[in-house]
Amino acid sequence: MNVQNAVVDGAVAVLVIGWIMYRQTRWQVLDANRLWRGPIILGLVGFLQMKSVVTGGGLGVMSVALLAVSAALGAGIGVVMGMLSQLRRTAAGLEARTGWAGSLLWLVLLAARIGVDVVAHLAGAVAVTSVGAILLVVALNRAGRALVLARRAEQAHPVAAH
Repeated sequence: MNVQNAVVDGAVAVLVIGWIMYRQTRWQVLDANRLWRGPIILGLVGFLQMKSVVTGGGLGVMSVALLAVSAALGAGIGVVMGMLSQLRRTAAGLEARTGWAGSLLWLVLLAARIGVDVVAHLAGAVAVTSVGAILLVVALNRAGRALVLARRAEQAHPVAAH
């Protein structure tokens, strides 16, 4: 990888994270289908990307351990983001936003992911640094957030007793 590719990759990452953080600070209708669409798509693409990496070189113990750490961090931070999200009822239905505090957790996830990548690079666990692994971490993050938001939305809509 040359310097120009690294700069482009870094700029794209900053733009994507910035866009996600911006979107999370805006109120959006809490739609169950839309809530799960992102994690499912990211997870499928990440899985397909990882499949090609794994069949090409395999996974060692260090790769599996680092992937597990990344997965736990991604999902855990997503759950916290869901807990920090704000809900409100409007004429359009239930709306949610993660807010700045929850959105700043993206930076925590990014820093943790960079740390895992450094360790993976030093240990020769290249599968962990693949695009597929990164997409799976983001998918798990989004799924953790979606799980908590779906549960909170369900609690916000009490069912009448029969």
